[in-house]
Amino acid sequence: MKQKYPTVTVAISAYNEEKNILRFLKSIILQKEIGFKIKEIWVHSDGSTDKTVALARSIKSKKIKVWDHKKRTGKSTWLNKIYKDLKTDILVQSDADVVFAHNLVVHDLIKPLIKNPKVGMCGGNPMPVEGKTYWEKVVRVAFEPYQEFRSSVRGGNNAFSAIGQLLAYRKSLVKKIIVPEDMITNDIFTYFYCLQLGWEYRYVKSAIVLFQSPQRLRDLLRQNTRFHAGYNRMFNYFPAELVKEEFKIPKLIYIYSLFKQFVKHPIFSGTYYLINIYCLIKASRMGDKLTARWPIALTTKKLRFNQI
Repeated sequence: MKQKYPTVTVAISAYNEEKNILRFLKSIILQKEIGFKIKEIWVHSDGSTDKTVALARSIKSKKIKVWDHKKRTGKSTWLNKIYKDLKTDILVQSDADVVFAHNLVVHDLIKPLIKNPKVGMCGGNPMPVEGKTYWEKVVRVAFEPYQEFRSSVRGGNNAFSAIGQLLAYRKSLVKKIIVPEDMITNDIFTYFYCLQLGWEYRYVKSAIVLFQSPQRLRDLLRQNTRFHAGYNRMFNYFPAELVKEEFKIPKLIYIYSLFKQFVKHPIFSGTYYLINIYCLIKASRMGDKLTARWPIALTTKKLRFNQI
């Protein structure tokens, strides 16, 4: 009797991703399907005005399905459609401006879902490519203590590791999720939804995707402001105690990580500290005005990565 393997759909909502869409899709096609089967790869173009759709359709694979939505409505719209239309056992959800770092990323990411019926959601391990500009180096310095928070707090099973660049969900979980139209941090929203419904979450350190850090200040400000505004918005949907607890960092880890980076990189660390203060203030004052159709960070769209 032929063994029945869990089935997987890989899906994205893409907006003007022509600079990386080919490398992203090729890195998925190269995934080794050991103990599972990738049935479909979905690309929902959210009103793209560049060559995203044409390039995605240029790859000759029966698994790839591309929807060319002419009007930009925001990521939430297409995530809800993806959740509604999902037929496979597992959904792997990603951003389009990343590259899967090796051919076992999907295998590693979904392993907890296959092995443990209590796990409803998994998060991967986004890693920045080596920075060359000043602002990339600032982000890299800030990333290192963030990586410590992400990996050490509850063994990595925390809100800091639930990042939209790579997530996986059990079908029975996503069928119950409806992302609010104005949601700006869909990853964190689904993380809290997972916990609220009684499912467990797992961080998978070996499931690495590579991304490009912002290369200019404007893009960095956009990303940080959106993150802080997204955190504030969680209090509109989930109990305050849950949100605060999940974002709590042990003081010793927090102080040690930041102090270590400041000693090693005082200028970059100081720069990021000032940026973070500015974004916190901006998020508290203007965060309610942000929607799912946020301005994109243009300089994160093309990776300096030539292995794929």
